[in-house]
Amino acid sequence: MLEQITKVIEQVSSSEIVKGGITSELTSAITKETGSSIMEGLKSSISSGDINGLTNLLSGQAANIAANPIVKDMITNLAGGLIGKLGLSDSVANNFANGVVPKVMETIVAKVQGGDSGFQISDIMSSLGGGSFQDILGSLTGGKDGIGGALDKLKGLF
Repeated sequence: MLEQITKVIEQVSSSEIVKGGITSELTSAITKETGSSIMEGLKSSISSGDINGLTNLLSGQAANIAANPIVKDMITNLAGGLIGKLGLSDSVANNFANGVVPKVMETIVAKVQGGDSGFQISDIMSSLGGGSFQDILGSLTGGKDGIGGALDKLKGLF
């Protein structure tokens, strides 16, 4: 599952790197930083308890993906990483991050909505959390373990 998301990130990043006029020597490092920022953003939404926000994002219920708080955090983190770790200028890093992150998320959402194999919301959530999405969701909604069980499961994810 995560490999499929990583492939989407690599494809979109490569295209955006070319459009952004970024030197080819940085392609691998930028793609790695992009993947890390996006995956950490997805995982962070689970660990912070924003499962509903992530579910809404992945299911296409977010009207403007670029304005979604989860996506905005990913953009900010990616731009900061590109500036701090790779030495890109503020404008190049921000333009790249603002271009690539929404496109990656739009592609993932389209695959979820299209029913592409391996892009089921429950599979994505389970892959990000390392556990059963149904167990976590059940706990958050008052399942057999209650809110304490949900917190225990979320703590154990990361």
